Amino acid sequence: MKKIPIFRWLFSAVLYLIIAVVLLMLVMMLVFGLKLYCVQTGSMEPTYPVGSMIVVEDVEPTALETGDVITFTVGDGTVVTHRIVGIDRQTRQIETKGDNNNAADSSQISYENVIGRVKFGIPAVGYAVLLLKTNFGRIMAGGFIVAVIGVNLIVRMYDRDCEEDEKEQSEESQKPDGSGQL
Repeated sequence: MKKIPIFRWLFSAVLYLIIAVVLLMLVMMLVFGLKLYCVQTGSMEPTYPVGSMIVVEDVEPTALETGDVITFTVGDGTVVTHRIVGIDRQTRQIETKGDNNNAADSSQISYENVIGRVKFGIPAVGYAVLLLKTNFGRIMAGGFIVAVIGVNLIVRMYDRDCEEDEKEQSEESQKPDGSGQL
């Protein structure tokens, strides 16, 4: 049975885990219509700390309830995520408040401004999402991919050389010319 070096095993496991998470996020976005956002202020701490990535699902505003955390736009197009503290179904207005804020938001949100309801958040992952939106982040991601592929190729070449050396040594020791001392 062939032994796999621990470094190679760990490296492959981490690489496959990263690929699986990225693919899962893409599938979630495409199949289920989910959107990803990064928490950039502390208004929703401790529920969603700064740097968290939140996953937002499409929802009909009429299905929202007090206590739901929603993502919405305000007048200048800024995207905000806060908790619903009140709903006026007749005027189609929603009152929101950040979990870490002392008072409700100064203006109510119209149903039309609701992007969706937050499904869940993952702490710190939002920083990576924000970084990937910049040219520097894309260059870093490309460099990381090239480095991962390069390291993987080097490890495979090293393993192949080691296997060939072991095979040659095994063959040498099996020769009946006296050098293998059979």
